[in-house]
Amino acid sequence: MAVEKSDEKKVPRGSFINRDKDRIVTMEEYAKLLDACPNQEWRTIIALARIGGLRCPSELQQFRWSDVHWAENRFLVRSPKTEQHEGHRERLVPLFPELRTELDRHYSLDEAKDNEFVIQGLQNSSWGLHAAFQAIAKRAGLGKVIRPFDNMRMSRNNEVDREFGSLKESLWIGHSERVKKEHYYRLEDSDFAEAARADLEGEKPQNPHAKPTGTDGKTE
Repeated sequence: MAVEKSDEKKVPRGSFINRDKDRIVTMEEYAKLLDACPNQEWRTIIALARIGGLRCPSELQQFRWSDVHWAENRFLVRSPKTEQHEGHRERLVPLFPELRTELDRHYSLDEAKDNEFVIQGLQNSSWGLHAAFQAIAKRAGLGKVIRPFDNMRMSRNNEVDREFGSLKESLWIGHSERVKKEHYYRLEDSDFAEAARADLEGEKPQNPHAKPTGTDGKTE
């Protein structure tokens, strides 16, 4: 990758990507987080981040009940981060079953029906998501989760890519193929397990250190 240099101090400039803080939030952990939530609003927040793949708080804050198209099983996401790029101001995302469950529960609450925004609490600029999330994570037995909302989005990115393919992942999660490779895609244990399967199509792998044998079974 080409790196620009400052003419004044000759200091390298460029995109240095640190993946040390990546952390997959598993579906098992997602279930524990939901159980530890203090109310339905927080269950919806975590579902939108982990299952819907929304950027938090920017996309979460703008999400309205009018954006949920129940009959069509999809919802509209407005993206402040990408709105300067033509055709990327908004995107449609499926109402994945796990997410629809939480949105249904949320919308059934009397107080929610009078609200314009799904997460009404975020309209108060003093409401901090991260501290409250860490308290939930602690109750769930997860301890401190580094960059929780980025990592929930990254976790969903990988699931959608594997299940539905790269094109739908890019359209639904809302980023380019380049950004996905640099910031989101992450190898998981299952990738290594699949590549190292002991029995492939019924054939045992050969020992790479074994000496070749002749047709009579004796070592040549």
